[in-house]
Amino acid sequence: MVTIRVSRGAVGLLCVLFVMPPAVALDSDSSQPILIEANQATYDETTGETVYIGDVQATQGGLVVNSDHMTVYQKDSKTEKVVAVGKPVRLKQTPEGGGDDLNGVAQRAEYFPETGMLILIERAVVTQGTMTTESDRIEYDSAKGVAKAGSPTSSSKRVHVTLQPKEK
Repeated sequence: MVTIRVSRGAVGLLCVLFVMPPAVALDSDSSQPILIEANQATYDETTGETVYIGDVQATQGGLVVNSDHMTVYQKDSKTEKVVAVGKPVRLKQTPEGGGDDLNGVAQRAEYFPETGMLILIERAVVTQGTMTTESDRIEYDSAKGVAKAGSPTSSSKRVHVTLQPKEK
């Protein structure tokens, strides 16, 4: 597994998947409501799960998440986990102060609000400007500002990072 220390802005898209502190998202994003649209929504009061199916779009300020299916797991009115699944899941965030948008894609995205951990799984790609990271698994720990790409159990699935030189 490769460990990459990154600035919060460089992988900010990942941690703003849902409600995140304003240090990562645009200042105005965290104070705005999350709007979710889907073809169908089902809430199960006994399990605390809300399932959104079909052309799901979640928007919070400058953040947009598109997926085929999204499940929000809650306990005692507190969100424990959010799972988005798609072909692929697409994320786009405008960073604080402008600059290049952050974009991410994966077949599955899992977010754990308590720990601030976001995991992109299967054919995950994160780009900002000319920087690209590709792996079957990309994890971002927003509390520590650390991104990990790859799998410690597989040497056959390599991490691919492209860093372009700064234009003069």
